[in-house]
Formats: sequence, structure tokens, C-alpha cells
Amino acid sequence: MNIEDYRKKVFINSQYCNYYNESNGTVLAGILRNIGYKYSVVLPEEKLKTISAVYRKFTTVINSVVALEILLYVYLVVFPYFTEFMKAPFYLVVFGLSLIPLMLLYLTYVGINLLYENYLTRYVGSFKKVKFSPSIEKLDEKNYQEYKSTPRKSIYVLIAILVIFCLYAFIPLYIEGLNKSKKYDSAIRVSNSYLFFVPISPKVYANRAYAEFKLGNYEKSVKDYELADKYSLSGEFSDDILGAQTYYLDKNEMLKNFDSAISAEKYEPMKYLLKYEKATYYLKNKNYSSALSIYNSIITDYRNQKKVFFSPALAYYNRGVCKSALGDSLGAKIDKAFAEKMCPQCKFNADTTLVRMP
Repeated sequence: MNIEDYRKKVFINSQYCNYYNESNGTVLAGILRNIGYKYSVVLPEEKLKTISAVYRKFTTVINSVVALEILLYVYLVVFPYFTEFMKAPFYLVVFGLSLIPLMLLYLTYVGINLLYENYLTRYVGSFKKVKFSPSIEKLDEKNYQEYKSTPRKSIYVLIAILVIFCLYAFIPLYIEGLNKSKKYDSAIRVSNSYLFFVPISPKVYANRAYAEFKLGNYEKSVKDYELADKYSLSGEFSDDILGAQTYYLDKNEMLKNFDSAISAEKYEPMKYLLKYEKATYYLKNKNYSSALSIYNSIITDYRNQKKVFFSPALAYYNRGVCKSALGDSLGAKIDKAFAEKMCPQCKFNADTTLVRMP
């Protein structure tokens, strides 16, 4: 097939090819392209031009209606019930996310096609329904040449789709970069805009949560981490939630949360991190004896070569802070010196290590 025949094939399948002439009459295309309307005479050129213009208006209407239906379906059904769909049996997901909208779209095409049939009956007259089957041999050469010289609206549509896809794919990475650059206000603003259009992105919720946390908006941070957990369907942000809660929850409630998290954690090394965080929470609240007891326990296990996830240097240093507050100056000096030797670059403090940069 040469390039010209290929172009003609493209033309045949486009909305610009909406009629062809046979020896015994003209066949017009329906909005449903498999349907044709045959007239017993060859229609005059001027009438065909008018019909072609109206046909393109109808196709613009159907494309607009279909786009609107898809957007409404996404924003009124898919996004609000996303987690329910993901937890439902596979066959229900297939039915809900494909068969139902496809049926609605088909009915829309049928409805618009009936309106177009009504227009043809009024403007041209009665017709016989046939299969619309244009071919290179049947196409109108003048109509084809006009098509070749017409600007392609589809190019602009493809460019728009490409731009939307790039924005969808790369904005989360941009937000992550803003957090790494400590531009937390900007990260929140861009996240707000993105989530307005895509309100089910766990990665963006997690990045906004981190930015809120760094700005001291701890309750907002927890809400965003909970949404990230919800839409990721994984529970991977539960530790971040726990870490952010340490900055604003009532002490007794927070200690219950720590105990529940430690009890529920099945991976032993992770239990040590949660115990370390509980000790650090005691330290921040100046309950030095309780903090010291936990630090002693987990450091002993670390020295016995148990697999742990917490930073030994931080644990030693914080134990030294507890010893100092309880009057053990020598023990405090030894622990702090050991911690600084283990990690010369560390900035020692009692901040949580549970909240991670996404």
C-alpha cells in the first residue's frame, strides 16, 4: 500500500468521510458509523456540503457528551468509591467500571443517531438503512482533496492528551522535589491543585502530609497520611501517622497508640523501632525513668546482636540525656561520647524518626 492509499484509508475512517456515491444513489454515514442511509438518487454537491457540516456538528456534540459522561463517571463514581471498587470481587469491578459505562455510552450514541436521522428525514427525505461501507474506489475525490487541505483538529486533541498525561505523571515527582528542597509551602500549593483533579493519589497525599508535618501542621498531616493509607490500600503510612500524632495527641492516648502498634506489629525488628519511638516520646515529655528503662532494654538487645531498625547512636545519646536528667553524669558522658563516635555527622535530638520523606 502506497502513502496515498494509506491517507485515503485514514480518510475513510474519519468523520470527514460521511458519504459516498454509487451508481444508483448516495449513501450517508450515521453517527453510528456502521449504519448508512441510502437515497435513491445522487444528492447534489451543495446539499452534501450542508449535510457534511451538520454531520461534523453532530459528531462534535457526541464527542463532547461522551467526554462529559466519562468525566462525571470518574468524579461521581470512580473517585468517591475507589476503595470500595478495589476491595470488591473482580467480576463486580469489571461490571461496574466497564460494562455499565460502555452501555451508557452506547445508548448516548443511539440517542444522538436518532436525532441525526430525524434531521436527514426533514432536510433530505426518507431513506433506506444499509451498512455504511466506504472504500477507496467509492470515495469522492473532491471531498478527499478538501479533507487533505483541512487542519487536523485531532492533532490538537492528541497534544492536549499528551500534556495532560505528562502533568499527571510528572507533577508528583515535582512535588517530591519541592519537599527535598524544603519548599514546603510550594509543595502544599501544588499538591492542592493536583488533588483537586486527581483526589485518589496516595503519593501526593503522602508528600502533602510530609510538608504539613515539617510546617508544624500535625493534625492536617495525620489526615493526609490517613488518606494516603486509604488510597494505597496498604497501610504503609501507619508509622508516619503514629509519628505525627506524637506532636499533638493527649499523652495517655498516645501511649495507648504506641502499645497497640507494638502489639500489632508482627515483624520483630520493627517492634524495636516502635519501642525506641515510645522511649523518645517519654523523653520529650520528661518522663526520664520510663524512657531510660526502654532504652536500656533495646540497647541490651542491640548489643546481643538482635536485628533492630532503630539508630543505635540515637538510642545511646538519648539514654545519655535521660541519665543526665536523673543525676548520672558519668553514665551520661559515656553514652553521649559513644553515640558521637558511632555517628559523628548525626544531629542528636528527640524528634520522631517514624515520619519519613515519601
